Amino acid sequence: MNDLTPTFERESGLVILEGSPAGVAREASLTPMPGLNLAFDRVDGHLCRAMITTLDTAGSGILSDQVSAMLARLFGAEAPSVVVDVARSPWGASKIARVLSPEPGLAGTLSSLARLDAARSTSPVPPGSPWWAAEAAELAERAGLAGRARTEANQALVKLVGQLDGLDTATLPEQATRAARTVAAINAATDPAAAGRLRAALGDGTGKWSRRAGRSGWSGPRLATPPVTPVFDVGAEVESLDKDRLRLMGLHWMLDPRWVPEGLFQAGLSPHSDLFVRYEGARGRVTAEALLAPGANCDALSDYQVRIVDPSIRRILAQADFTVAQSRARSDIQSRFPLDELPESWVEVGPATLWPVRSAKVHRIRRALRWADAALRAERAPTALAPASARGDWAALAAMAWERCCRDWAVAGDADRAQAAWRAAIATRTCDPRAPSVAAAMIARQAPIDGPAYLAEILGN
Repeated sequence: MNDLTPTFERESGLVILEGSPAGVAREASLTPMPGLNLAFDRVDGHLCRAMITTLDTAGSGILSDQVSAMLARLFGAEAPSVVVDVARSPWGASKIARVLSPEPGLAGTLSSLARLDAARSTSPVPPGSPWWAAEAAELAERAGLAGRARTEANQALVKLVGQLDGLDTATLPEQATRAARTVAAINAATDPAAAGRLRAALGDGTGKWSRRAGRSGWSGPRLATPPVTPVFDVGAEVESLDKDRLRLMGLHWMLDPRWVPEGLFQAGLSPHSDLFVRYEGARGRVTAEALLAPGANCDALSDYQVRIVDPSIRRILAQADFTVAQSRARSDIQSRFPLDELPESWVEVGPATLWPVRSAKVHRIRRALRWADAALRAERAPTALAPASARGDWAALAAMAWERCCRDWAVAGDADRAQAAWRAAIATRTCDPRAPSVAAAMIARQAPIDGPAYLAEILGN
């Protein structure tokens, strides 16, 4: 069961439906409409929390029509009145213990959309790939989010036509054909010509492309423009992580996507390859390199820099600007402080203006979440990112990422999530009766959703 209990925060005017906590990868958020925010667990997809904005913070509990309609669809016809009663209650909660349980079908679709958004923001496949938008449009359409579906379908249409028109022969996954047909259907009224071309390209609806006379054979789609999705060597990533396995303290790094703009840097397979760092201890020099995203605006690099910080005292030890070296952004940082003498220091990328130094705990939590993101992606073994890599390489990367995730959660002081990450690393996602806490037992019971990789990561850009 996925029961959520409502309470009212009078200061903010929010009714919060609180469910079981998010696990080792925490949450993926979705705002289906103004006034309603949903948070889903990134591993098993369950609804952790819903935050509902009332229109009167004094407690009248009035809801917008859109929010009321979605609550009724998601939790049942009585849900809007339950939320209003809680908001009007002088205790900020229902007099009678009331819980709301989401309808599995709609909750599952919304969860899929939220988790796709989270994966899209950190994936090595550029967020501009039309397959991200096509899959999001199909999910939004199923969830009844007409505005979101139109936006995503409009974004995907022209690029899909460019990619799929004039193919010789190929077989698309069923989910790709379904998403593309949804894009065509949504755009049929506003752009009938392009929608018609997309439908024509999709052929007879079986998902198979017919061979055209006079052309050579081809085992996959022929794109109108060369793909820009980077190709990785998963085995090399695993080998690099294995060499680094014993480094528990010292110099750490992370390229946090929250601190840099989308489309500037190219994400790697894990935090280890998001940012390439070399330390010459004798000279006190740190070299940091990040891959530039395809089509990145290199002029924007002047607004960002690399710095070394000591999180224990929240101090900046050194900082330097980026220079462009072919397809990479490079920064050479000279530290006046011997980093080997520090228990922990971090290399990070952020705005060239002054921004706060985060604590060691926050650094560890942020990197633990990035490791979990990398592990979830590796478990899906996305074809387009590493066509030559075997599933065994992906499985090894997933295990290593969960192991690193466990380490960072443990150092951050979250034993429950550390234990869950360790169990994921050894592929024993069962509840241990010796779990140190109720939360640890709940998190340990989570099983990842079994499903295919996202379309953008199967088909590329």
